[in-house]
Amino acid sequence: MIALAFLIVISLVAGLACSPQKPSPERLLPPVLSLEVVEVVGPSVPGLSRPLVRPRDVTVNMLNEMYIADYGNDRVVKLDSARTFLREIGGFGTSSYAMNGPIALATDNVSNLYVVDSGNRRILQFDRNLNFINEVTGFTRGEKVDFINPTCIDVSPRGEIFVCDEGLGSCYKFDQFFYYVYEFGSRTSVQPVAYPVDIDYTREEKILVADAHYGYILTFDDFGLYLKSISSEALQRPVSVASAQNRIWVSDGQTGLVLCLDQRGNEVFRWSPAVGESGAEPCGLFIGDDGIIYVVDSATSRIFVTRPIMGR
Repeated sequence: MIALAFLIVISLVAGLACSPQKPSPERLLPPVLSLEVVEVVGPSVPGLSRPLVRPRDVTVNMLNEMYIADYGNDRVVKLDSARTFLREIGGFGTSSYAMNGPIALATDNVSNLYVVDSGNRRILQFDRNLNFINEVTGFTRGEKVDFINPTCIDVSPRGEIFVCDEGLGSCYKFDQFFYYVYEFGSRTSVQPVAYPVDIDYTREEKILVADAHYGYILTFDDFGLYLKSISSEALQRPVSVASAQNRIWVSDGQTGLVLCLDQRGNEVFRWSPAVGESGAEPCGLFIGDDGIIYVVDSATSRIFVTRPIMGR
């Protein structure tokens, strides 16, 4: 009886050892062969009186309408799905419709627009037609905390708002009404974020933060708990981050490259928006639900609309 039991155990162990291992999600993904530029927006835009000047970010709402943070003109420009000018708001100032260096954008699930107005140390909220809704200059966490240098923003599908503030040295999660939920990645935490320049809430419910000082991407879970840091030899000064299909896309301000990394930080693909030119300065990145990747090149004041070409 003991011998029979021993043979059964041996058979089970051998079966487990010989059974095929389930491939990782990364191995199932096709390789990225190239980025096909399907459209270039800017510096001049049909119907827009002044060309774009050093734009910093771009986002696209559920109706495929494009918003551009036109940093050099202190304004936000809205284009329709054909990339024709619809409306602009801004101009230097401090009123509800004025701005001083808009650097980051995000939209929520009803196409409201959020603008990081860096020079005025605030976040502005507009509806999809750019009508003013709200101005947020800080939050309450026991006591009032004012924003010092907000740098980036993203909104989850549930409407939760994520903001990084380099001056406060931390990242924050708020509910849809901008009530404080929690803080993460502070300079006093186990894994601090030194200079957060972009944040992305992924489809896998993870939070990615690009740290331009240390040169890596930090990953947090949906509760703000640190998971890991992603680094690469090619990654020197990340300035924007976006994710899709278990891959991480990063704009690097030092090299002028757009990098595609796997979850371990291995380089999958690289691309420059300045093919045949010099002085590329990719900054804002946005990936639509259709997989289209929007790359802002601040140096040439253009937005490249690209489609990844995948292998088999």
